[in-house]
Amino acid sequence: MTPLREKYQRDLTVRGLALRTQQSYTSYVIDLANYFHRSPARIAYDEVVDWLHYLIRDRELAPSSVNIAVNAVRFLYSVTLHRDVDELMAAVPRMKRHTRRAEAYAKSELEALLTAPLQPRDRAFLMTVYAAGLRLSEAIQLQTRDIDRPRMQLRVRHGKGGKERVLPLSPRLLQELESYWRAQRLGRPGHDVPWLFLGTSPNQPMHKGTGQNIYYRAVKKSGVRRKGGIHVLRHSFATHCIESGLELTLVQRLLGHSSLLTTARYLHVTAARLGQIRSPLDLIQFHSPAPQPRP
Repeated sequence: MTPLREKYQRDLTVRGLALRTQQSYTSYVIDLANYFHRSPARIAYDEVVDWLHYLIRDRELAPSSVNIAVNAVRFLYSVTLHRDVDELMAAVPRMKRHTRRAEAYAKSELEALLTAPLQPRDRAFLMTVYAAGLRLSEAIQLQTRDIDRPRMQLRVRHGKGGKERVLPLSPRLLQELESYWRAQRLGRPGHDVPWLFLGTSPNQPMHKGTGQNIYYRAVKKSGVRRKGGIHVLRHSFATHCIESGLELTLVQRLLGHSSLLTTARYLHVTAARLGQIRSPLDLIQFHSPAPQPRP
């Protein structure tokens, strides 16, 4: 590891950036150095723009990914190298992200999808993702101690950005988790391992790829049209919470969003809900005008 990379990673850590953010920033700075075959300390700002142009044009990175690259180099030059970055800030503004409507499954589709797996572990895993609106990375990191039976709560300790949150624990989900435990964990090797969903090795949690494959197999077996990856279960959770009348700010807290604008993506307007909306004009009580005398 070069001294510059070591200093860069130290600065990222000291400023409290999440581990995944540190890894993303570092990988982009390494990519910048490899592109020009020299240290980033010897790369001019105009060359940084050329590299970003390469990421957009040749590698066709999404705007969100390009913005991470922009943040990575801004941090490098302003914090680690102590340079004036006004010129760089003007040359590489953040890209506008495309806002896409989040898809969601209907409740009838979820009933078929969540009950499709034969393995108790797989069924419990998918139900956990949906019932708590979890990200895949959060679900695989769950531990047995995160289940609070007396208070019927589920603690998420590995949220995005290192944030923790506490969620209500569904009685149906608890029943499914107990069935999984009795069938595949109780009295077997690895029953005392802290991870709730085990990987191929008892000492490791379930791998992300395993979680995705569980979802894809369930979709295929259920016959439901696939609307995306396992993250659609989280989208469905948010959409159904809002449709049931839950306040948007409360849904924001359940999902662990920093911005309410992110949660607002789940404000779907369905045909059924449109039929329930009354025009403000209909709320005004009009009085019939008095008859006008004839001339």
